[in-house]
Amino acid sequence: MEGYDADPTDHVNTDFIDWRDRRYFGRNTVQTVGLSLVGSDGSSPLDADGDVKFSYYAESSDATTPVFTDRIAAHPSTGLYEITLSAEETGSTGNFYGVWSYQMDGQDEVYTVYMAVGESNPAYDQLPEDFKQVVDNVWVRFADLFDSPAGGPHLQTYYQSHWSRGRMAQLMGMGLRRLNIISQPYQTFTVDGQGGGVFPITQWGGLLELATYIEALKHLQRSYLEQPTAQLSSGVSRLDRTDYWQRWGELLRDAEADLKSSQDTFKLAFMFLGTPQVLVSGGVYGRYGPTRVAGSVAARPRYYTRFYA
Repeated sequence: MEGYDADPTDHVNTDFIDWRDRRYFGRNTVQTVGLSLVGSDGSSPLDADGDVKFSYYAESSDATTPVFTDRIAAHPSTGLYEITLSAEETGSTGNFYGVWSYQMDGQDEVYTVYMAVGESNPAYDQLPEDFKQVVDNVWVRFADLFDSPAGGPHLQTYYQSHWSRGRMAQLMGMGLRRLNIISQPYQTFTVDGQGGGVFPITQWGGLLELATYIEALKHLQRSYLEQPTAQLSSGVSRLDRTDYWQRWGELLRDAEADLKSSQDTFKLAFMFLGTPQVLVSGGVYGRYGPTRVAGSVAARPRYYTRFYA
């Protein structure tokens, strides 16, 4: 079990909190965070003694500011406690932390969790929770790159770049569309169920994650392409951009290879060579309806779990 000083603002040292391990929220979004209390067997839920409270603080390099303190959590079922953060309470970007406080077997307990609020981006904020997890999983793959003061690609240190979870969500869409047409049978899976069935993320989430990762690598390759070579001299130094043509040509050949495979799939679908049909009961490659309404899981609680002997 974990314990801290009585004043929850005293024990947080932001220098030792890795920002990549924070739960990420979009700005001005309604978020539900939860606490799950579980026995040592890993499955038996346990209730706290009485109310569970949650305090929410904004962090900065020189101060800690309470957003609210000691809000009583909802208790939807045994061992589960929830707090909903309003759009106003996630209205400022930055680092935040929350402190759950309660009693267990007569002993005072606190549990601190860490969060980050980023700028609003509809491409990410509107994703169902399962697809946000895919984006976050790919995001982690770039989290420990060396040449960046904040972690992640060096690209994001420049004002004209937009490397973010929103960009990653857009790249996930590109990866999904590529999966739809890369080979037979042609498919129409989507993220939100608009224009096709929702991608079966429970069964094939790992495949979508890999496709997103590849699209992110391609995006970084394109983004770093136009870096001039410095030509230094005792007279006039200059930046040489003459090999941009060759660099773009290399990417063009890769893109044409992708187009060729997708184009072959497209043409075969119209050659009457057994295009899959949907049977009354479904069919192996039948088009299935969405398993959820887009956005309906946006407020699904994110639970932090504690185990007790």
